[in-house]
Amino acid sequence: MKKWLTVFLTLAVLLGCSQKETKPLMGVVTPAADHGFTAESIRHGEAQVKTLAAEHGFDYRYLTAAESGEQSNHVDTILSLKPSVVVLWPVTGDELRSAAQKVKDAGIPLIIYDRFIEGFTPTAEISGDNVAIGEGAGRYFNEYFKDDLARGQVNYLEFKGDSSSVPLERTNGFLSTASPNFRMVQSFVTNWSQQTSMEQMESYLNTQSRAEIESIRAIFTHDDEIVFGIVEALKNYRGPARINIKLINGVSAGEGFMNLFENSGLPGIDFMTYTFSPSMVRDAIDLAYSAMQGNTLQSSYKIPTELIDKNNYRTYMQSDIYKVRYSL
Repeated sequence: MKKWLTVFLTLAVLLGCSQKETKPLMGVVTPAADHGFTAESIRHGEAQVKTLAAEHGFDYRYLTAAESGEQSNHVDTILSLKPSVVVLWPVTGDELRSAAQKVKDAGIPLIIYDRFIEGFTPTAEISGDNVAIGEGAGRYFNEYFKDDLARGQVNYLEFKGDSSSVPLERTNGFLSTASPNFRMVQSFVTNWSQQTSMEQMESYLNTQSRAEIESIRAIFTHDDEIVFGIVEALKNYRGPARINIKLINGVSAGEGFMNLFENSGLPGIDFMTYTFSPSMVRDAIDLAYSAMQGNTLQSSYKIPTELIDKNNYRTYMQSDIYKVRYSL
C-alpha cells in the first residue's frame, strides 16, 4: 500500500510540474528607462501584462535593456522558456533583426512595438502614427508662417531623437508637407535626451554668428523632452543675438509640455505638440494576448495622434487619453 501511495504522490508531483511547464508565457523585451517616455512606458507595460496575467492565468517575463546586444540576449533567454508570444520594442531595429528572426523561425507570434526592423515582417507591428505626426507638423508650420513663406525663406533647426525608424518617419513626414521655402540650417541627434538637446542648443548659440542665430524662426523636434532642453538653453542665453524663434514643436503631449503653455519663460514663442502617450505600450500587450488566444492579427496597427496647442490643451487635459497616462 505504501508503495502504491508513493507512486501516486510521485505522479501527482510530476503532473503538477508538467502543468506548470505548459503554462502559457508572454515574453516582453523593451528599452531601459533612459528618459521619461521609456520610464513611463515600462510602468504601463508592466502594469498591463501583470493585470492580464492575473486575470487569464498565464506567466510572463518583462525584461529591459539599454543596448541592442543586451536585448538580443534577453530574447534568447525568453526563447529558452518556450514562450507563447513575444513583444519586442527594439532599441534599434536593425540590430535586433537576428533576434527577431529567431522568434519567427521558432513559429512564435512576434509583436514589434514602436521601432521597426526595415524589411522584416513580424506577426504584427504597432506604433503611434509617426508619419502623421511629421505630416501634421509640416502643415502646422506652413499655416503658422504663411505670410513669411509668401515673402521667401524661413530658417529652422531640427533636433532628432536617434537613428531608429521613429525619427526617420517623423522627419520624412515633415518634409513631405512642409513648404519648400523652409530651410533647415542644422540638424542635431539628441538620443531623446533633454540634457543633450540643452547642450547642443547652448553650443549653437555660443558658436554661430549673430546673423545666423537671428535668422532662425522655428525649431522642429521629435520629442517633448528635447524641447525642455532647448527651452532651458534659450532662457539661459545672454549673448548679443536677438532670439527671433516663433514656434517650437514637440511630440508626446505630457504634463511638462502643458506647463509650457502656461508659463514657458519665453514670451513671444509658441508651442505645439502631438499626442504620443507612453500608455500606448498597453495596446501592444493586448495584441500579444490576442495572439496567445490564437486570434489572427492585422499586419500593422497605427495609434491615432492629436495636435495639441494653446487653443485646445485645456480640453485635452480633461480627456481619457491624458487621464489614463497619469493613472499609475
